[in-house]
Amino acid sequence: MFRVRGLFVPIRTLALLLSEIVAMALVLYLFAAPPDSRLVEPTELFGISAQFSILLALSTMLTMLAVGLYNYDAFRNYRATLARATLALALEAPVLFVAMLLYKQYLSPSVPAPVVWYCKVIFLLFGCVLTTRAVGLFVIGTGALKHRVVVIGSGERATRVRELGARPSAHFSPAAFVGVADRSSIQDCAYTLDDTVDGEQLVRFTRQCGASEIVIAMDDRRGLPVRPLLGAKLRGIAVTDFLSFYERETGRVDLDALQPSWLIYSDGFRMSWTARAVKRIFDVVVSAAMLVLTLPLLALTALLIKLEDRGPVFYAQERVGLFGRRFTLHKFRSMQVDAEHGGGPQWAAKQDARITRVGGFIRRVRIDELPQLINVLKGDMSFIGPRPERPYFVEHLTRHIPFYNERLGVKPGITGWAQIRYPYGASLQDARQKLSYDLFYLKNHTLLLDFLILIQTVRVILFPEGAR
Repeated sequence: MFRVRGLFVPIRTLALLLSEIVAMALVLYLFAAPPDSRLVEPTELFGISAQFSILLALSTMLTMLAVGLYNYDAFRNYRATLARATLALALEAPVLFVAMLLYKQYLSPSVPAPVVWYCKVIFLLFGCVLTTRAVGLFVIGTGALKHRVVVIGSGERATRVRELGARPSAHFSPAAFVGVADRSSIQDCAYTLDDTVDGEQLVRFTRQCGASEIVIAMDDRRGLPVRPLLGAKLRGIAVTDFLSFYERETGRVDLDALQPSWLIYSDGFRMSWTARAVKRIFDVVVSAAMLVLTLPLLALTALLIKLEDRGPVFYAQERVGLFGRRFTLHKFRSMQVDAEHGGGPQWAAKQDARITRVGGFIRRVRIDELPQLINVLKGDMSFIGPRPERPYFVEHLTRHIPFYNERLGVKPGITGWAQIRYPYGASLQDARQKLSYDLFYLKNHTLLLDFLILIQTVRVILFPEGAR
């Protein structure tokens, strides 16, 4: 994997993304809209065409990313690819329209009318997507883009690495398992490591396996031979501990193996004042823009809620924010007025009878969350961050889930890494799973990751699996 400012990018995803950008830009450059040499200087022909083609290819790529076309489930399912590619190109229509207007002065008279040109561009882009996906599926089927690792260990953690590598979506494959001398239950290990093995021998074995990385997946590191591992690292072999490897390959933190020392000594979990200032500017700009753009939708939603049962349009609820500070969160009301009458706080359930008809719809497409933009502008929340929970649930989950309170190290958000990677949580186990993603965000949050989450939120809105 490549790491770009806290963002782990699988090699095959990066290869697919770059190949599609190049293919779309090349096809647009050759066939979509050649400039008229009578209107443009010969020296400018290439620059204008290249600029037009690259910008359109990049905007199309962002739209495809937004609808989830780079997610593994859509990539493996050709029917899902067709459906999402169609949706992406439909969403790209306004961009194509604006591009046509800006570029029209340079076009030759042979270029067809705008509607015909638009259909031609859509056909070309659709063909590029299907072609690159077909080639990508073939290449991935060969396993050529998976990196191979040597795993040191034979216990529970090593077994988990084996299980991760066996998943169809895995970005790696275990090349061999190495046992450690004087340890019981060393099974299915192709090699045994002890202090008599030097770094050169371990490097030779690793390279014979076709691997470029060693993963330390021992349940107990006491007695781990350090000299051969240090020798291997000095000779160019990457050596990674289990927690960092798991985090990189899954996009979440393994709570079962998590130790406080790893949280303290590993990279991340900090943000400079400049990064905080940039994030705050990002929050204010995005939230203000969304408030303006969605104003008609906000008014219509308020009217529908009021017409349904004459109750209040909004509801306010106390939530826990940064470092445990409490604030009042605002949302559109999606449940009956007396939803918790006579009982304590409770999570929403599937087919919850308390949810109104209008409420069910606005919860599925996340419209009920839009009033939280006010909380972002006030500084109580960020646009991107962990889900803000009620004090009752925070206290309950902190008692039952280790490290749960650490998620309060960043401001809560309207959307976040856990929200786009895991469905709505309504149980202790769900909260535990979402915490593993929240800790990953807390450790790796950057403006680039925030931008990716913002783009991916479009997919969550369009395909609201797990919404309640």
